[in-house]
Amino acid sequence: MAQQILLKRLKGKLRIAHLFEKGKVYHSQNILLKILENNPDDALYAAVSVSKRNFVRAVDRNRIKRQLREALRLSSRGITMKGSAMLIFKGKTLPQTAILVEEVNALLQGLNGNATTGV
Repeated sequence: MAQQILLKRLKGKLRIAHLFEKGKVYHSQNILLKILENNPDDALYAAVSVSKRNFVRAVDRNRIKRQLREALRLSSRGITMKGSAMLIFKGKTLPQTAILVEEVNALLQGLNGNATTGV
């Protein structure tokens, strides 16, 4: 049985800047995942982001952020890596939670070997 990885919030300008400089990028249809495996403790530090350009209303952005956090929580059983990660929603319409859960699952399964990487 795989060990459960602890999810924590990614905080701090330096950590986020380091993630964007050195991290790898994985894409799905609506989600961009930036990930960097560099953490010494047994935790995955994660953050979520939604573009203000695509969703002007803060209510919509906050809803999508909650959905992304829930999708990450539900998919955390498949996470085997430790480090920093950021989920960025790049879609143009409000998503359903089930679709986000499927996409996050696909991205995390892809980390184990067969992911589509790119810039």
